[in-house]
Amino acid sequence: MDAEQRALHDSWDTILRTVTRVALSSVLIWSVCSALRYGVHATSDQLLAFATEGRLWWAPLMLVGVLLVGGLLRGLLNRWPGWSEVASDGVDVALHNYHITYEDPADNPRPRYSLPAFKLALRKAAATLLTLGTGASGGLEGPVVLVGESLGAGVARLTRAGSEHTLRTCQLAGIAAAVATLLNAPFAAALFAIEVVYGNRIVYRKLAYCLFAGIIAYALNNRLLGFRPIFVAPPHGHTYTLAEYALTALVAVAVSAPIALMFGLTMKHTRQVVERVHPVLRGAAGALCTAVVAVGLFYVADMDLRHVLGMGEYTIARLLAGGQGDLSLWWFLLLIVVGKLLTTGFTIQSGGSAGMLIPSMVLGGVAGAATAQALEAATGLMEVDVSLFVVVGIASALVAVVGVPLAAIALVLEVFGAEYGPPAILACGVTYVLTLRLSIYKEQPREAAAEQLSEQDASRSD
Repeated sequence: MDAEQRALHDSWDTILRTVTRVALSSVLIWSVCSALRYGVHATSDQLLAFATEGRLWWAPLMLVGVLLVGGLLRGLLNRWPGWSEVASDGVDVALHNYHITYEDPADNPRPRYSLPAFKLALRKAAATLLTLGTGASGGLEGPVVLVGESLGAGVARLTRAGSEHTLRTCQLAGIAAAVATLLNAPFAAALFAIEVVYGNRIVYRKLAYCLFAGIIAYALNNRLLGFRPIFVAPPHGHTYTLAEYALTALVAVAVSAPIALMFGLTMKHTRQVVERVHPVLRGAAGALCTAVVAVGLFYVADMDLRHVLGMGEYTIARLLAGGQGDLSLWWFLLLIVVGKLLTTGFTIQSGGSAGMLIPSMVLGGVAGAATAQALEAATGLMEVDVSLFVVVGIASALVAVVGVPLAAIALVLEVFGAEYGPPAILACGVTYVLTLRLSIYKEQPREAAAEQLSEQDASRSD
């Protein structure tokens, strides 16, 4: 039997110790991720709002200076031993640490880290604050995956976890706790942790611990910080017409799959641009390119800087609130898509610590809204529910970029409501089939890779 099968016969004492480890690590992870979220919002939101709404001619230029200073500091830090591991998104590093969890084939379940787990988590949090806090483009979800995985492994090692199964359980539950802290959606967070780690295989024993970790983070969020949904969608009826189902499938075919391809191509080409610069200046070069795109759109198209910089939650909230003004123009929304792709690519590929998960959701939501506006403009008579296209675009883009269909559906049900579930289910299913062979993360198992991982786990435990 492999480690997963042997876990079925764990004693109640072993289960209790594992639950205690998961609970302790979940509280710690919630504290760190909440502090990081507060710090990023307190700095980035204020900076971008001042640069956009301050109506001072030098405010956008000040933002350029802040971005350059942040990029230069990142470039200097990434030259120090240990800091290069916390650059970029962080999900690949977390997956690598998860799948290679021991140094000695004997009973020695220690993660093969070049840094101690707690130090890796704190450095990742600091690098993320330095990146997103200076106004760069990206999400928090990617970085906190590594923070959660590292802190979970650290707690397991500190409490002397006696088996590889227990260690991996703490790592996986740590990912779920971190994502639940940000999304306030425990079921979606637990499914995300399982799907992003195991691909197309659901390990129910580990899912149970992930659900427990997600609930702890959710309860702490609501009890101590107050319930604050990340997005609020207008109400929608539970009945959909055949045309609405067809249009949501169109979003999957014409929007989400191309978004995944464009995301991959953008990451490739922006990396080629910044790699021409000396490593120490690479962060500053990426920040300069990011600033040129954002400030250029600000002056040329009168675009709010928050549409292409920061985490993108401002844009989605505006679209779900009705999308008035420029957000009701399909060509303006396409400009946001292009700008967000470029700023996110330059931020991440130049060594910035920022995630791709939220940007992918923002890109899907904005592209979905653009599709709705284009259809309405083309037909002239068709009234299209833009919010439906935004929600479906968010979910299907998450599937296209990260490959987590169950987590995307659960996110819609928990955040937007059950009435948005049927079209989201259809769009996520179609998107998953179309993008099955696409993967942004090299360490993420899909299809044959997932089966190979299962065989490797079994052979290691024999």
